[in-house]
Amino acid sequence: MYLQLFRHRWTKTFRSTFFRQGWAIKILLGLAAIYFMAIFGSLGVFMKEILEEGFPDAERLTPIFSGGILMYLLADLVMRFFLQDLNVISVQHYLSLPISKKKIVNFLLQSSIFNFFNLIPLFFIIPWAIRVIPNEYSTLHTIIWPIATLGVVLSNHFLAIYLKRVLAVKAQIFWIIVLLLGGLYALHFFQVIDLTEVSTALFLPLAQSHYLAWWPLILALIVYQVNYRFLLGMTHLDRWQTKAKEASSLRFAFLENRGPLGMMIANELKLIVRNKRTKTVVYMCFFFALYGLIFYTQETYVEGYSWLLFVGIFTTGIFMINYGQFLVSWESSYFDGILTRAYEMETYYKSKYYLLVASAVVMYILTLPVVYFGITYAGPENVPANELILKVLGINTATFIYNMGINSAVLLFASTYNKKPIDLSKGSAFNYQGTGAAQWVIVIPLMVVPLLLFQAFNVFDKPQAGLMVMAAMGFIGLATHRYFIKQTIKNFKEKKYINAEGYRQHD
Repeated sequence: MYLQLFRHRWTKTFRSTFFRQGWAIKILLGLAAIYFMAIFGSLGVFMKEILEEGFPDAERLTPIFSGGILMYLLADLVMRFFLQDLNVISVQHYLSLPISKKKIVNFLLQSSIFNFFNLIPLFFIIPWAIRVIPNEYSTLHTIIWPIATLGVVLSNHFLAIYLKRVLAVKAQIFWIIVLLLGGLYALHFFQVIDLTEVSTALFLPLAQSHYLAWWPLILALIVYQVNYRFLLGMTHLDRWQTKAKEASSLRFAFLENRGPLGMMIANELKLIVRNKRTKTVVYMCFFFALYGLIFYTQETYVEGYSWLLFVGIFTTGIFMINYGQFLVSWESSYFDGILTRAYEMETYYKSKYYLLVASAVVMYILTLPVVYFGITYAGPENVPANELILKVLGINTATFIYNMGINSAVLLFASTYNKKPIDLSKGSAFNYQGTGAAQWVIVIPLMVVPLLLFQAFNVFDKPQAGLMVMAAMGFIGLATHRYFIKQTIKNFKEKKYINAEGYRQHD
């Protein structure tokens, strides 16, 4: 039975959307995979020299290395939650067949082990184990340590897929775990506890003791059993159907009662919260709101303006960029119905425009505490915190206004060129359905043009003038948004039948 399930899984993989994408996307994804494997492999090979340079007085490097494992696991858990795919739907049709549910659940969990997120750490773990562990401990630990560390990776793997699955059914368990992990990081951030010391206490024994080295494998089995019992209790098709029915009852009455424009904005919000792929876009926006912490805490990035400008455009416009590039494609499954409706297209596009602008406002507000806490508590010591906060707030404000006035109009117009359908029931992780050349070209006006505009002033040592020009352009765009909407409608009418034909195709 396992062999038959494996054959079905293999066939499904080669019939997936990925293998029907154009060669350009396949090559790009292949290069991305090679890039990450090379990065992790290089870190594994040269981490010894990196740590020796950073800690010249250290007698052993493994305790230092062990101190960073927990932070890596927390970051890895977040990335897995947003990007790691699940295969729940792929086994639902087996539930009505005379097959043991235990076998189906075990196959689902065991087959999930073979994925990119579990492969990548091996490029880091194995070189480190070969180069460092034998010199500091023993040859036997060179074998035991990678196996134990792999158990840690698998524990994280099964915890991530449990969180994704329990969110759909028992959200309270999900939020309890999230609060615990978030509270743990907050205690470290405010220097109440040191996660580096906790990490060393947990993971250093993996290289010191033959007996304690096996606890990660035991933990992986425990988390596996938690997943197994949870999924076994959910192997009833009617439970999934009931959940879908309940999800469709959400309304936005405060908007629906405000005329056609309010109704369309409400419909757009319903589309977002009721479908898997659009909800994933929202979740990722909250995650990328913290993106600035990577840059605000490093003196190299905060000395100039270019990187901070990129962060400002990206963080305040992340939802606008991710959602806006498929602005019409989200409705591809019923696009023919849109063409036959009696409402004005100006109202239709106004609702989308106001949604994009509102999203920029929300993301700008979310970045404010990130700027303050990131710089105040973790920013570079050699740069005055107050000056840096004002600098970053000025950049984020200018890019926020530019996103509202210019990039929203650019996305609105560019959406008329996308004619590839999208299945909203699928997640957005590694899902390139609906992606075409327009999604790559749109990066130029969204990101490159404002950076070049700013550099035209920055090269003359007038960065403040560059920010003022960007903000002024944003205000002009907001004041003339009706003109941009009319031009978008004109272009839409010219291409609506070509787009409708494209939306009728299946990837």
